[in-house]
Amino acid sequence: MSKTINKKDQKTPVKKAKIEKKELKEKEAVSKKSFITPNESVKITLKWTVVEPIYKKTVNHFAKSVKAEGFRIGKAPFAIVEKNVGSEKIINQVLRELLPQAYEAAIKQDNKKPITTPEFNPISLEKGKDWILEAYFSPIPEVKLGDYKKIIQKAKKEAAAFITKRNEEIKKEAAACENKEKNHDHEHAHQALGENEIREINLQHIFKGLVDEFAPAIGELLLRQETQTEYEKLVDQLKQYKISTQDYLTRRQITIEQLSQELAGQVLSRLQLDFIIAAISQAEKLTIEDKEVTDELDKLTDQNIRQELAKNQNYLNQIKANLLQRKTLDLLLKL
Repeated sequence: MSKTINKKDQKTPVKKAKIEKKELKEKEAVSKKSFITPNESVKITLKWTVVEPIYKKTVNHFAKSVKAEGFRIGKAPFAIVEKNVGSEKIINQVLRELLPQAYEAAIKQDNKKPITTPEFNPISLEKGKDWILEAYFSPIPEVKLGDYKKIIQKAKKEAAAFITKRNEEIKKEAAACENKEKNHDHEHAHQALGENEIREINLQHIFKGLVDEFAPAIGELLLRQETQTEYEKLVDQLKQYKISTQDYLTRRQITIEQLSQELAGQVLSRLQLDFIIAAISQAEKLTIEDKEVTDELDKLTDQNIRQELAKNQNYLNQIKANLLQRKTLDLLLKL
């Protein structure tokens, strides 16, 4: 089962009236635009004829370390080993061995396309009978792209207007600052927006336009698992600064439930955008060649590290994904 945010981290209740306006707006925005779909499931039946030999093998394995009165270690009868070890521990071990392959077969048979690790719900695990479970998962979200080029062009016009307005504000600020500091030895730099800033502003407007228009439905389990991951990252970051989760909550005057909702809203928007970007990549038939991956690897100066990472398929896949996303974002800015 997936882990959930630990409510023990919240010790001091905080009045709802103290929630920051910004957080209220974020939650309101999430409730309006979010689309969360129920998990899908497949039924898994493990025939007892398949379970029994694994069950016996598991009990015999545990028997090697079981101490029972009147018997030498490893010589206790089967029934005594079962009782001493406990049915839950035995069943879990059997399922760890049988479930992965059974799950893969079930989703293939039902033509499902999960994107999450599954959660299993046992229906019947009775000894001597077939074992029955349900596996829950989130499918790959369906993105229905409309005229995304039109949305992007509109977003870029809005971004251009924002950039023009901001540059005008910067000029006014510079002029006001110059008048105030004529007799001072130091100067404040008031420069127009740079290339990187302009790129970021354009992308943020494009992202907002795409999510507002094409936000796909996200599976509940995917959202929950990704939110948990973000929570764990936050906790790790706080530990680096020697800040407890409770101190963080107290400083922000929020509860663990409010933090969970906040993280879920952020994760939801990110997931929706990720799947939209992926859909556009596919629609535009963008690909990454092996040479592009090699060129990226060549940027690593340490030869030994480079050679090791070149053998790591997960790392190579991540490079490929990053390059594809970068190529897609470059395309969005050119449309």
